[in-house]
Amino acid sequence: MIGGYLFQQQQPELARHLHDVLGETYQRIPCGDIGFLFHDTPYSDFATASFTSDRLTLLTQDLLVLSNANGEYRSLNGQKEVPDLFLRKNTEMFHEIVSDFRMIILAHEQSEITLYLVSHRAGNGRMYYSAADSGILFCSDLRFLLKVVPLAVNDAALYAVLKYGASPEPLTISRNISVVPPAHYLRYDLKKGTAQPRVYYQFEFPCDQRQNTPEEFDTLLQPVKQSLCKSASFLCQYHPAILISGGIDSSLYASYLHEFDQGERLHAINCAFGDDDPEFAYAKMMAEKVNARLHVGKMEQKDALSLLEDTVTLTGQPFSDFSSLPIVFILKFMQEHVKEAQMLIEGNGADDCFGFPALGVRSKMELKHRFPGIAKEAIAMLFQHAKSWKWTSHEGFLARVLALADDHEINVLNYFLVFAPVNFLGLHAHRELDREVHEAMESVFSACGKDYQHLSYEAKTTIRQLLHINSRQWAAKAFSVGESLGIRVIYPYIWRDILDIQGTIPWQAKIRNGVVKWPLKRLLEEFMPQEFIYRQKSGFVPPFVRWLTDRDFNRTVRDILLASDAQIRRLVPPRIMAELLDDALNGKNLRFPVLNFLWAALFTEMWIRRNV
Repeated sequence: MIGGYLFQQQQPELARHLHDVLGETYQRIPCGDIGFLFHDTPYSDFATASFTSDRLTLLTQDLLVLSNANGEYRSLNGQKEVPDLFLRKNTEMFHEIVSDFRMIILAHEQSEITLYLVSHRAGNGRMYYSAADSGILFCSDLRFLLKVVPLAVNDAALYAVLKYGASPEPLTISRNISVVPPAHYLRYDLKKGTAQPRVYYQFEFPCDQRQNTPEEFDTLLQPVKQSLCKSASFLCQYHPAILISGGIDSSLYASYLHEFDQGERLHAINCAFGDDDPEFAYAKMMAEKVNARLHVGKMEQKDALSLLEDTVTLTGQPFSDFSSLPIVFILKFMQEHVKEAQMLIEGNGADDCFGFPALGVRSKMELKHRFPGIAKEAIAMLFQHAKSWKWTSHEGFLARVLALADDHEINVLNYFLVFAPVNFLGLHAHRELDREVHEAMESVFSACGKDYQHLSYEAKTTIRQLLHINSRQWAAKAFSVGESLGIRVIYPYIWRDILDIQGTIPWQAKIRNGVVKWPLKRLLEEFMPQEFIYRQKSGFVPPFVRWLTDRDFNRTVRDILLASDAQIRRLVPPRIMAELLDDALNGKNLRFPVLNFLWAALFTEMWIRRNV
């Protein structure tokens, strides 16, 4: 964790409180008479990089990677090279760093004192801050700030988590704390007390401007392979572990790691959901192919409540994805059983860059948008007390009509981001909150696309997939949890060069003849047989679903969500929540959007209680 407190005029009460919270655990870096920076030491094998001079103070804990003169990756020394690079190139330096990183820079430029807070490009790492005219308190961990700044629940952020699975920047769960968006840095003028977020990376899509024939697709994939091989060659020096599921993303990257492992066996980690997990056989096959040491953790029903508590405690911010449970389980398993590996490689970002289902549903989303809003609300009101919108057993024409009516977005591009059947849930004041959340979302999406107004539907959808689903949700499952446990989590599929290259791959290649993520599947053909690559992947029943049928677990969830002081009651009628929990306990097959909503409500309520 990195942070600081800078001021023109110190607030004595805040300073005393911050001093007490920091205690002896955190190291401090004085910044003259305007405040100080601070940091902990989360990784035993990776030192925090700090630098101080009359002109510059710098602090970062992330792995910094540059391309050398030969185009290969090398580590960037945060104490020696980064200060010089910033003094020469200023904020242009942020674009040159290949890996995801967070950074604090305090620059003294003649009579100006400027603070720069940098968030990840497409990962989950963020810089949070609470600014006032007299100064600014900032930190890479929202939980730490909430020990100093009292939490004031932000209804718009709470609503966004329930509806979209995550809240858009600059919103956070607390009204008095903001966050720097992905691919942005915050420029804070200490003398003026002004804060301006600015973008440092924009997605480009040259594929929008040219047509490629299928015969050219293989040639276009070669830069993808070269870039993944470069990062694999570089990361091998850290003797990492890789989370391996038997899926395409981890299998391809494990294959490249194996090519550069210099004789040292790779650590592969798998989470099995019982003895009959259909995907385990493929994970084992892949581990044998790359001669990896396969470490298998098996989740058990008896671990449900303790794992739920661990997930809430170790995660940095509230968001919705109930596959957080197995990710937390496997990171704890790694900490206990694979102590020699201090770095975990995750495959998130591959779908988002190289093909995901939402790229092919434009007509369906446009139909949903054209369906009149007044008709949607009427249908929702008519069927709100029915079972049809809740259970998977209800299919056919009625189910399709209800699916049309579950929500109405201001922007047609955002329908695929909706995680919950909003209209049927009776959420309080959601139309008013829609406008605030929509404005925040569109501000980030449009800023991160070069010449955004002229981009294609597919390009704008990809930006949303990368910044919302990957950055705010999928990467959030492991990043802050790993940091809490002392494990550095790396996502090579969202390093800068891959983000650049993915914009050159034609949309017809990302979903080719109905095959989603064809580019990576094609590259994997070098290592694995067709039946491994193009099989029908088995979906797993998330343990959260099974656990809700357990009376003790269900009762615990009910006590949390239906408590008289529950924050979730501000938006969700208790009757709705009680009915859904009854259905789950009785073994009704709730639709995934309903399960998403239940998990979002439970996780967010528990997270707020934990950090209040």
